[in-house]
Amino acid sequence: MVPLPPARSGDNSTADLTGVIRARRLKTWRRRLIAIGIVSALIALVAVAWFSPLLTLKKVQVSGSELIDTDTVSEFVLERQGDRPLPQVRPGAVEDSVLGEFPKAEAASVHYAGPRALKIDITDRTPVIAIEDDSGFRLYDSEAVDLGTVDTAPKKLTVLNGGAHQPDRETVAAVIRFMGDLRPELRRQLVTIEAEDAMSLKGRLDTGKQTATVVFGDSSDSSLKVRTAAQLAAEGRTEIDVSVPSVPVTD
Repeated sequence: MVPLPPARSGDNSTADLTGVIRARRLKTWRRRLIAIGIVSALIALVAVAWFSPLLTLKKVQVSGSELIDTDTVSEFVLERQGDRPLPQVRPGAVEDSVLGEFPKAEAASVHYAGPRALKIDITDRTPVIAIEDDSGFRLYDSEAVDLGTVDTAPKKLTVLNGGAHQPDRETVAAVIRFMGDLRPELRRQLVTIEAEDAMSLKGRLDTGKQTATVVFGDSSDSSLKVRTAAQLAAEGRTEIDVSVPSVPVTD
């Protein structure tokens, strides 16, 4: 251990130490006052921005949707939020209001896009069935949400054919349950589906190499039924009954 130097006497060492302590205290307080000033300035700026009409929301850019008119969404948001400064606009509340007003949207992501603008990215619901009627093809998703009518059914989307009569609500609900439980790759193989009633579903399966007519029965166990039918079609079967999937019947 290094020995301490001997105490000095007869000089101004105590005065020098007091001056050092005082200088350090002044420096510490100076830093604190500067920090307080910066925080106060930031609070003042936030307060001004929170209430300033210069930051009132003026523009809403909407993208991502093919089922919803994006201009209508923009007008809807501006009508409800346009009188507020942007810092008061809560993205989560805007998302909830958009999804409540436009049920065809599955998700909406809202972001600030400048001092007076919002950007909204919409994810559409995914149709699982197209039902032909006099006005075209009406689309439904797996939750039976009506996604509107189109002139031509989207490619690789299963079309419900009710035969000589239009299927009733119970039959449509059964078909939607059946389709909604299928993985997309299985759903794409089912080109058309027919239903005389909720207990009598059948369809045309296309595996890419082989087509087959398949009787499904009711809407239960749809994934198992379609997988079983696809395996049998791959073996060359063209007439298949999987209404009891554990005991399939073929031609």
